[in-house]
Amino acid sequence: SSPLALSIRSADECMAASAGKGSQDAATYYSGPLQLIRIDDDGKCHLEENAACILNQIQGRIAVVGVAGLYRTGKSFLLNRLLGLQEGFEIGPSVNPCTKGLWIWGQPVQLAPDYHCILIDTEGLGSTQRTASCDMQIFSLCILLSSYFIYNSMGAIDEQAIDDLHLVLHLAKHIHVKTKKGQEAERASELSQYFPNLLWVLRDFHLRLADSKGATITEREYLEDSLKPLPGQDEKNKLREVIKDLFKERDCVTIVRPVAEESDLRNIQRLPYESLRPQFRTQVEAFVRKVYMSLKPKKIEGAFVSGTMFVNLASEYCKAMNNSAVPTIQSAWTSVVQHQLRLCLKDAVQIYRARMNDTAMQHLPMSEDKLREFHKSAKGEALKVFLAPRFEANDPKFREYRAELASRIKQLQDHVKVENVSTSTRQCERFATELFSRKIENKLSVRGSYQNFEQLLQDWDQLRKSYLEQTAGPAQTDVLASWIFPRMTESVQKLWEELRGTHDERHTSMQRKLAETEARSTNVRDSLDNERSKQSDGLEVAKRQWLAERIDMERQVEDAKRMLEESTLRASREKAQLVDSERTLREQMKILHERLASGAETRRGAAEGSGLGSAGGHADLQILRDSMATMMAEVRGMGMEKKQLEMKAEHEKQLIGLERKFQRQLMDARRKNEGLIESLRQTYEDEVDGLKTFRSELIVRNKDLEKELERARGEAQVLRERVSSADSERALQKRFVENAQRQSELVTSFLERVPGRGGTDLQPLREELGALTAGASDSASRAAGGLRGPVNGGNMPYSAANAAVFRSVPGV
Repeated sequence: SSPLALSIRSADECMAASAGKGSQDAATYYSGPLQLIRIDDDGKCHLEENAACILNQIQGRIAVVGVAGLYRTGKSFLLNRLLGLQEGFEIGPSVNPCTKGLWIWGQPVQLAPDYHCILIDTEGLGSTQRTASCDMQIFSLCILLSSYFIYNSMGAIDEQAIDDLHLVLHLAKHIHVKTKKGQEAERASELSQYFPNLLWVLRDFHLRLADSKGATITEREYLEDSLKPLPGQDEKNKLREVIKDLFKERDCVTIVRPVAEESDLRNIQRLPYESLRPQFRTQVEAFVRKVYMSLKPKKIEGAFVSGTMFVNLASEYCKAMNNSAVPTIQSAWTSVVQHQLRLCLKDAVQIYRARMNDTAMQHLPMSEDKLREFHKSAKGEALKVFLAPRFEANDPKFREYRAELASRIKQLQDHVKVENVSTSTRQCERFATELFSRKIENKLSVRGSYQNFEQLLQDWDQLRKSYLEQTAGPAQTDVLASWIFPRMTESVQKLWEELRGTHDERHTSMQRKLAETEARSTNVRDSLDNERSKQSDGLEVAKRQWLAERIDMERQVEDAKRMLEESTLRASREKAQLVDSERTLREQMKILHERLASGAETRRGAAEGSGLGSAGGHADLQILRDSMATMMAEVRGMGMEKKQLEMKAEHEKQLIGLERKFQRQLMDARRKNEGLIESLRQTYEDEVDGLKTFRSELIVRNKDLEKELERARGEAQVLRERVSSADSERALQKRFVENAQRQSELVTSFLERVPGRGGTDLQPLREELGALTAGASDSASRAAGGLRGPVNGGNMPYSAANAAVFRSVPGV
């Protein structure tokens, strides 16, 4: 899979987008090849702006993989595989080189959050369209810019392959570590510390890796054996020594031919990667793993190279070559370091200014401690940006620019401090004026607003608290001491004068009121004396009247008491008389009863005797009877009155009892009615709750029925689709059987027409085709009847079986 993950954009769009972005914004890359260095026909090197814009966006460390070799040897294909692509860098089918100058892939491969890999493809060496000087420029630039150099060649490492690396001999002449005053040659060992690791890729390699004794060796061992000096070949041995001196870290990879056909080889970029030879794919994948596992960040003089520094380095090398000078690594690096230090200084100052603007300048005023914290944080971020390239700390230029950064930061910090003091002073004076005017001055202008000094001091205390809460900055204490305290003294003096004037006015007013009060008191005292004398006389008269009325009232009370005693005595006597009368009457009635009894006996004796004196006896008897009747009437009257009183009392008692009974019945009826009403209400609420529950259950049941209906509809739809699919499959099987039948007939007809292939030789084939035809008919009948199952015994389809029969024909 491809390691690229960002969107594809054109190079012009990327350049326009990157022009408006800061160093901290997300980078915008171009997923395609971009020319890095163009070499014109005059041999002048030109750094392309589009590629430079892309590289300038890369933050952090970079590893640079450069590939070089003879033209038309498949260098671009190797880079495409490093990208995980089949089509990336251009691969052409002709003898003309496809790549001109040096090209990069516009989308760096991200190896870590701050670590990217740049892939460089170079123009093929040895082309008839370029001179040897141009080849030397391309070869030198690729080695100078790379941290991992891949040399691509065809076949084994033989004498010709060694000859093809003759450019290495001239590297010491065309590349210097530092400026030379004389023309003495520079040793290869001095250049080796600046040269990348070497990976020699041998394409279309078909030999077995073995030493002189036939033992199997590794690819690295094969490379080392090939670089050993041979007797009698001084020139080539010198080349071998230079290769070993310049490239201390070296390795080798062998890759077989990707395809067997030449036509496929010419269009290999159009072939699917899976269609290439398995051994080739395995070796290519091993090559990719080896490259990525061996990558190291590009470093010069112990410092990591960033994207911007890489662009400046390439520019310095191009300038040196264009001026017909020898590229000097240290000179170019010094120029790059100075340029990078200038950029880092600019970016660090910009970061400090931006952070201070965002955190401090936009929120002034603030306390000095908080401002110091913001300064410390912004300075830390600025130093982080400045130290990101990790230059040598003892480098004089680095110390110079770091001192310049400290000076710039100090100037900006002083400016922020001055602004903080100025803003704090304005804010503190404004709030102090507003608070004094609102809380104290307005009240002082109204006489009598303050009754004492405690109220004024309370307002001043509230003003001080509000002032400290609403203000900040270094001027807070100064304004408090220089502006607020004098106003406090003035307000206390003004309140003192006001209170003293108020006290004097109140004292004068009280003296005047005291004199008026004394005069009124004298008048009132005189009036009270007169009124007291009048009241004393009236009291004596009223006292005498009261005593007279009291005596009269006591006399009346005594009379009432006496009359009450008399009435009580008279009532008691009458009661006693009534009792005596009742007793006398009872005695008389007893006597009368006795007399009546004796009279009756007398009458009976007289009647028996002579019958004399009947008239007198009758008269006495009549008198007695009348007296008796009178007494009985009186007794009866008294008894009637008593009975009436008793009946009246009993009637009242019954009325009271009836009333109480009615009240109890009324309370019972009321409680009973309330109980019935409460029972009816509870029953009604229970019925309502039951109806609500039943309604909820109906709703849930309705939803369940709707879901079941929807599920049934879905199942019906699935069944309809299955039926339709079965019908389609049945029709397809029917067509398949018909095609197989037709194929069998054609094969039979063909076999019958084959010259010299008749008779008994083809009889087994005819029988087999007949069996297949019969099987096809059975299958057709089963398909027509809706049956399913394997056809032709489940071995193979009809077309495959007929093809097998056809291939078994001898000579066909």
